Amino acid sequence: MVEDDYKSAELIRVHLEAEGFTVLRAASAEAALVLAVQQPVSLITLDILLPSMEGWELLSRLKQIPELRRTPVVIISVVADATKGFALGAAAVMQKPISRQELYESLVDLGLFPLSQGQTLKVLVVDDDPKAVELIAVRVLSLASTVLRAFGGREAIDIARRELPDVIVLDLMMPEVNGFDVVAALNEHPNTARIPVLVVTAQQITDEDRARLSRYVTTILEKAEFDPDRFIAEVRRAMSGRDVVA
Repeated sequence: MVEDDYKSAELIRVHLEAEGFTVLRAASAEAALVLAVQQPVSLITLDILLPSMEGWELLSRLKQIPELRRTPVVIISVVADATKGFALGAAAVMQKPISRQELYESLVDLGLFPLSQGQTLKVLVVDDDPKAVELIAVRVLSLASTVLRAFGGREAIDIARRELPDVIVLDLMMPEVNGFDVVAALNEHPNTARIPVLVVTAQQITDEDRARLSRYVTTILEKAEFDPDRFIAEVRRAMSGRDVVA
């Protein structure tokens, strides 16, 4: 990410990390040239209004470096001249401020998002409250080809071992076998230990709870402050690190 403005950089970073990317930032064109050669990258986002060397010049130089010639460059700028950008070899040109959806669609177009056409995603939703399960299931259906439902911890463990879902969305507070028991049981078996777990809970999470979960859980979201956009972003981020079965 080549961006000298901190706020713009943070916005782009959040969007990209939500899609599973590791983000390196260069605040100038000169720094970008050094970083891009030192560190192999799969994508470059580029602002045009940079100090000392503008983005157009940087884009031209990047395309002259053999190792970077085929690396997609996405221009994200308030002066996003699409014609000039494409002429210089940009893969996509977007106007600031960009939305998460715009960036996501651009990544899909470039073939950089993990779920390509024909691939499937299986999600297991676990909560003893059927209404809570359906609420999450509705959110997940926009991404998943299969949504499995478990209404208790024991059932969740059995389904996870049998079906090996790609992602598990888990409530902590359940009778008899709670969410802590579930993650512990999943971690006992290599096949289920690899499954990303997103905890969505109404329980107040203490530092001790976080420590107990940290080794097993990808993300913890509180029901009281449930943000659908963030939830979907976290699902995407979790599944991006896992090989999804075609």
